[in-house]
Amino acid sequence: MAAACAPAPPGLEQTGTLPPGGVISVTNLRGNVSVYAPARGQPPSAFTLDAWGAGVSRDVTVRRSGNRVTIATRGLGSDLLIRAPKATVVNVTAANGNINAADFEGIVNARSDRGDIKMLLPQYGNASVGTGNVSVIFASTNWPGTLHFTAAHGDVELYVNETASARIRLRALNGTIFTDFPLKGTAHGTSEEIQGAINGGAKRAIDVLVRTGSIRLLQLKPQV
Repeated sequence: MAAACAPAPPGLEQTGTLPPGGVISVTNLRGNVSVYAPARGQPPSAFTLDAWGAGVSRDVTVRRSGNRVTIATRGLGSDLLIRAPKATVVNVTAANGNINAADFEGIVNARSDRGDIKMLLPQYGNASVGTGNVSVIFASTNWPGTLHFTAAHGDVELYVNETASARIRLRALNGTIFTDFPLKGTAHGTSEEIQGAINGGAKRAIDVLVRTGSIRLLQLKPQV
């Protein structure tokens, strides 16, 4: 994760609190974004932003309105580390950079125009890249509506709880699909598609679309 190799000390640090249901929206024009739970010793409602990079004090702006926090950069080049409380929604857009999220007990909606997305979530999220790869592991078996994972040029690897009930649609327009769920698909030239249901299906769904690249939908099984 980006935070593990971040230079110290951060050029900018802000802290505060957010109630359950808070929303953090992040737009980073050049640099990586990492999302984590509050650090050990911090209150569970704590929100923290650490930022570093060239001219970070001129690059990063933070605005607060009620239970919403908006973070944006001008594109001078800053890496951002967000620590957010449980039950927060974090929306992240990176124009040129990677997005990493791990052990954050909220919802992450991530978009990178050019960069990779890696997420390890107790809950769930959505992820989309232009050029880059998506790797998502999420443990939830109960999410509303449809989760979307897309890559224009890159691969999508998705681990889903083996007990989750959902409708599945996987489409690789120019690539291949592999899944260890009991699903069957069709192939037409360089494209493949799988549609079906896992564990009987449900009102919830998962939709994965790759234009050029591969899809891997794998079962997330409890460790023994």
